[in-house]
Amino acid sequence: MWRTWALSALSARALRVESPALLWLGLALVCAVALVALARGPRRLRVPSAGAGGRWLGALDLAHAASLALRLGALGLVALTLARPVGLVPENPAAGSGVDLVIALDASGSMLALDADLDGHQATRLDLAKRVVSDFVRARSGDRIGLVVFGEHAFTQCPLTVDHRLVLEAIDRVDVGIVGDATAVGEAIGLATRRLRVAGGPPDAQRVVVLVTDGRHNSGKLAPKTAAELAKLDGVRIHAVGVGTSGLVPFAQPGEGMPMRFERVDLDRETLQLVADTTGGQFFHARRPDDLRAVADAIDRLEARPQLEDARYRHASLAPFTLALALFLLGLEGALAHGLVRRLP
Repeated sequence: MWRTWALSALSARALRVESPALLWLGLALVCAVALVALARGPRRLRVPSAGAGGRWLGALDLAHAASLALRLGALGLVALTLARPVGLVPENPAAGSGVDLVIALDASGSMLALDADLDGHQATRLDLAKRVVSDFVRARSGDRIGLVVFGEHAFTQCPLTVDHRLVLEAIDRVDVGIVGDATAVGEAIGLATRRLRVAGGPPDAQRVVVLVTDGRHNSGKLAPKTAAELAKLDGVRIHAVGVGTSGLVPFAQPGEGMPMRFERVDLDRETLQLVADTTGGQFFHARRPDDLRAVADAIDRLEARPQLEDARYRHASLAPFTLALALFLLGLEGALAHGLVRRLP
């Protein structure tokens, strides 16, 4: 809830108080307290002085002045809190008018292949794909983005949303084998298309599917070609991304101390090319880690970024901020008086 009141989101020109009379009354009381405190001066023990030297320095009690300033500041903030300060904060996030985009991410068993490099270390294809896809999501500010994960079947990991933090958390939770080891490319395309169809966006919104897979369609009742034709009827464009090398590749084994195994993995380039061509998209083959990052950049250029609408604002109470700051000043005054700058009564 505190994130809703982020200070960085405040519109300074819109700050106001709902009860100005209370504010002026409170400030008048603070001024009265200040005058009384200054008239009384600091409480101190009188010690006979050996001379008059240092009279001006002795007359200035820095500890008392700092303590008084902190207490008066806290009282002023309490008065401001009672006056009910409000400000305008933008609706978060600002709406966009551009792309509805669903990422269909392969989590089949073949994504355990260890032919990727991540920060100088050997990694699985899925680990690399998750890193690159996450970077791609961060770069698409203003888009509505969803995530479909597929293996033997497909399911929605995250529906379309402009809250990219939720999408990134959903990507982080994807793991190999959560929906089986097979590869249902057709079902993934079909589910992603349905998500875009029922998204409820503007009629002229661009609808895009980014299909990331490293295998050959071998599961599910819906063929990739049929799914692509249905996507075309709904105005959905598919960019197909084939990842990894072909032939024998090393695979990670579950459990420690297990020997590494090698399996043959073949990418169905023809099917992925057909899917992309049918819907007006493009096919990319990323054989190396750098290729996959270049593919994400290419898709980012192909799909124009949306034009953000002017942010809509709403009123929000600032009383929690002012009250918290008042408590902080009182705590600081207590620390100075009883710890950092301890005074005798």
